[in-house]
Amino acid sequence: MTGRTALVTGATSGIGLETARALARMGASVVVGARDPVRGAAVVDELVRAGGRAEPLQVDFASLASVRRAADAFIASHERLDVLVNNAGTAVPRRETTADGHERTWQTNYLGHYLLTRLLLPILRRAPSPRIVNVSSEGHRSGRVDWSDLELSKGYGGFRAYGNTKLAQVLFTRELARREPGVLSVALHPGAIGTNIWRALPAHADALVRLILPGAAHGAAPVVRLASDPALPASASGRYFRRFDESTPSASARSDSDAARLWDVSERDVAPFLGG
Repeated sequence: MTGRTALVTGATSGIGLETARALARMGASVVVGARDPVRGAAVVDELVRAGGRAEPLQVDFASLASVRRAADAFIASHERLDVLVNNAGTAVPRRETTADGHERTWQTNYLGHYLLTRLLLPILRRAPSPRIVNVSSEGHRSGRVDWSDLELSKGYGGFRAYGNTKLAQVLFTRELARREPGVLSVALHPGAIGTNIWRALPAHADALVRLILPGAAHGAAPVVRLASDPALPASASGRYFRRFDESTPSASARSDSDAARLWDVSERDVAPFLGG
């Protein structure tokens, strides 16, 4: 990874933080995507003190304007991007709406990353072997595409919403590979990991899950491999991995028509932030 630039979203905790640490140790220049600039600066300071190269990038995926500002800032200060790790995510027990009018989990986990990826594609294409890693989940298997209610205005449930966003990420990866054959794009389930994503559970269940499940470094290992392994073949683009091994995603995640339609719907929803 020496000489390469990697942008990791959600890099101040959990899998994102451990991914940033690992890539920095491998010689990458790591851009720390963080909603909280103070926490982002602290991670950058840690990586630099450990001998790595790092810089902060403030981005809040619950704000499409913030995503656009972050992309503009990155493009203004970098000639290329070698690796984009779309990792930031959330799960909330009750339905919330962002200032953009979208359900929070949908926008944070999927739509905001769709926008960021679209905006950064021109600079990704400049890299000799660009790569996008979308951190999804086996939870995508519970996801369903309901074109009449993608953002669950009815029948909302925290894990239902989460599963839908993870399905959207796998479909996005599939369509991205079709539209951008020069960019290796993969999605993966990093394993069941004890991270902040379990905040949607009741407090006692959250604590129990964190106690039982392995830590974030365990989940980051397959992310780092997909982000950095030069032996990963171009034929892997558009595929889904379960930790280190390629896996067949759900039938819903293998629908080319749904993947194409989701791209078009997402493009419509972020259109005011794509141009200009």
